[in-house]
Amino acid sequence: MFSRLNPFGKDGKAQPSTLAAQRVSTMQEELGEPEYVDLDPDRTHPIDIYAFGRNFIEECGEEDEDDDEGYVLVTSGMSDMLMPVPPDNEDDSPAAELVWYVRELNPEYFHNLRWLARLPRVDDMWHGFGRSIPMQEPPLSVSGFRTFLLLPSIIGTDSELFSHLSHDEHPVATLVVHLLSAQEHALIQTDDGLNDFLDLLDEHDYPLIFDPDRASIV
Repeated sequence: MFSRLNPFGKDGKAQPSTLAAQRVSTMQEELGEPEYVDLDPDRTHPIDIYAFGRNFIEECGEEDEDDDEGYVLVTSGMSDMLMPVPPDNEDDSPAAELVWYVRELNPEYFHNLRWLARLPRVDDMWHGFGRSIPMQEPPLSVSGFRTFLLLPSIIGTDSELFSHLSHDEHPVATLVVHLLSAQEHALIQTDDGLNDFLDLLDEHDYPLIFDPDRASIV
């Protein structure tokens, strides 16, 4: 399932675009060497996923708190195609990659993250701030929640990870994946519901790392 191999190996089957090579170089410079690389079996338009180990307390917590180990999953390939962001939307970039903070390297996380990253190409849609993707069935066997929500990262390193890179003069943004309960999704669908939900995150100590056992905050 996982590989430490260079996704642009010597077999000649996959040649990196300039942007792809820049993404890999940037991740190595900013996040270190990946612990795993999940290679997309479809090398025509690959979306590879890099997994970086992280102590989240060292990154964004208090010095006297216990360690909080997890992983940062980052896609590399979604920004190779510009998304059809509406012309009147000046907030979302048509070039973006996805990030997911997880506790373990569950193959289901990789599968769903790659599926999300492929959606703009398959369904002619775009990913941006506050976009929700409801599913008919829970996408993970470990959680009953079934709606994905995309938000900017609150960690500076991740929010600005690819901001110096561009595709046709569009900066490459990063969006963090969240999984919501039915009640939380219903809230963000109401007028100003997204802002109300964001206010609740601080009130309820919403976990930065995905917790499949967390209770709904609505």
